[in-house]
Amino acid sequence: MSHVDETLAAYESIAARYDELNARMDTSSLVACFVEAVDRYGSGGRRLLDAGCGTGRSSVAFRERGFEVTGYDLSPAMVTMARRRPGAEDLRFLVGRLQEPPPGLTGFDVVACVDVPMTYLTGTDQLRQALTAARDQLAEDGVLVFDLNTIGYYRRMFSVPTVADRGDRYVAWFAESPRIEVDAVVVTQFDLFERNGAGWERLSMRHVQQHHSDRTVRKVAEQSGLRIVAAHGLVGTSTRDPADEDDHDRILYVAGRAG
Repeated sequence: MSHVDETLAAYESIAARYDELNARMDTSSLVACFVEAVDRYGSGGRRLLDAGCGTGRSSVAFRERGFEVTGYDLSPAMVTMARRRPGAEDLRFLVGRLQEPPPGLTGFDVVACVDVPMTYLTGTDQLRQALTAARDQLAEDGVLVFDLNTIGYYRRMFSVPTVADRGDRYVAWFAESPRIEVDAVVVTQFDLFERNGAGWERLSMRHVQQHHSDRTVRKVAEQSGLRIVAAHGLVGTSTRDPADEDDHDRILYVAGRAG
């Protein structure tokens, strides 16, 4: 099974429960960080493409901030949930991959990839394809805004097996390789145990991601016809400057068309 197929299988399996299982994720505050960057570096246009939109949480949050939103995602099941989301009735959701998006998506003032969908692009070729696709989706003065996990985050979160006790639910996760290297693929095993009567049910999935270092991101962006105009650190949903690969959780990048 390819890495893309593993990612698809993971999200297809949990689509109906994704929002419940990720209820602690403050998508609204994360989107606010993106909007702040768009307002600072963008053209002021409000036509936005939410690439890797998942169940549409970020799409609705962008719309509530005045954007005209179209979204797409790798997982048909996640797109189905997005189309059913309250508040998303007038939004357009499509199925497609970051590196192979649906046709006809051009002229956007903003392309946003929220909550690290680009970490699922393994290898520089996939990252280059996705960044090239985003460049082609942008209006001449548009901006691409995306976040990526830092090497420090991967090492803090996945270098040792971890169990989170949430009452009638336990979540366990660990990276298959205990040593996580810069620019390396990170394969993480997740197991969810939930009480069901007198017993327990188990849901298992593998997530295959890759750390993309700042150096790699900038090099591949240039090869894709983009220019990185800003990079801000994120700790939770708070921005930090300058961005730090070891201390911060993510880096929020802003890019525009080169030239």
